[in-house]
Amino acid sequence: MRCYVRRLLSLLVIPLLFLAACGDDGSASAGGGLEGVTVEGDPQSKPKVEFEDGFSVDTMQVETLVKGNGEEVGGTDTVTVDYVGINGRNGQEFDSSWKNGQPVTFSLGPGMISGFNKALAGQTVGSRVVAAIPPKDGYGSKGNPQAGIKGTDTLVFTIDIREITPSEAQGRAVTPPADLPHLLTDAQGVPEKFHEVKGTAPAPAQVDVQPVIEGTGEPVTAGQAVAMKFLGQIYPAGKTLVNTYPQSPQSLPIGQGQPLPCFDELVGQNVGSRVILVCPPDSAFGPQGNPQAGVKGTDTLVFAVDLLSAS
Repeated sequence: MRCYVRRLLSLLVIPLLFLAACGDDGSASAGGGLEGVTVEGDPQSKPKVEFEDGFSVDTMQVETLVKGNGEEVGGTDTVTVDYVGINGRNGQEFDSSWKNGQPVTFSLGPGMISGFNKALAGQTVGSRVVAAIPPKDGYGSKGNPQAGIKGTDTLVFTIDIREITPSEAQGRAVTPPADLPHLLTDAQGVPEKFHEVKGTAPAPAQVDVQPVIEGTGEPVTAGQAVAMKFLGQIYPAGKTLVNTYPQSPQSLPIGQGQPLPCFDELVGQNVGSRVILVCPPDSAFGPQGNPQAGVKGTDTLVFAVDLLSAS
């Protein structure tokens, strides 16, 4: 994978612990099996989770520690959560959104480990849930060597459900200026590529941000983690460099030059919006460009960006 794509997607990949592995489809049960697990702390802060080493369960166990009063999570919803994952065998934390400094956003359903789907479906926003996931609902007999998880390990997750996140921009359609490249979408309205049309202007000298769907959420502020999807090309209709629309939305910190400096100009746009973002070289890769990705130092980039939530 080329350097440019790695730089963008390194901030957008679903944490490896959520990725699907073989498992059965048995239903989750609450209560018994979690008596040895204690969870302390306020749901707005990282929990302290304790149990004796060698903790394991044969069947999936789920307990709602704090019942939220928000919407109920459906089996294919996109959710934003904070979490701590601990290996039952040795009590070692193998991943945490708190360690990464921001919640994560992903879609439930196929592609996720079945235990995580079961732990969240039917819960409500604002809840704190603890789940003990046996291998058959996690990574099966192969485990997950990257995370230090063996094929016999039970996984203990404490999950704080922050919100249900839309999977695409929603709001009032806005006609962009005629001199911008035309954004083509598929039959479901999902961005596919930019197309140059008669009247498309030469690349601008300044960053340009133009909504094509105006959301009704609060304006994005600097320092927030914003769940988004985006498509990027060389302006006006050149090579496609990255397309995250087929993936779950992921959170990026806004106002810190990520994944490119021009994304800081999304501050002030409403949550729920889809915007066209034009990035001249000095707001993208600068005069050096990115030869590995085929981006010259004189290339301007153009993006479609869906701003789905901010926290």
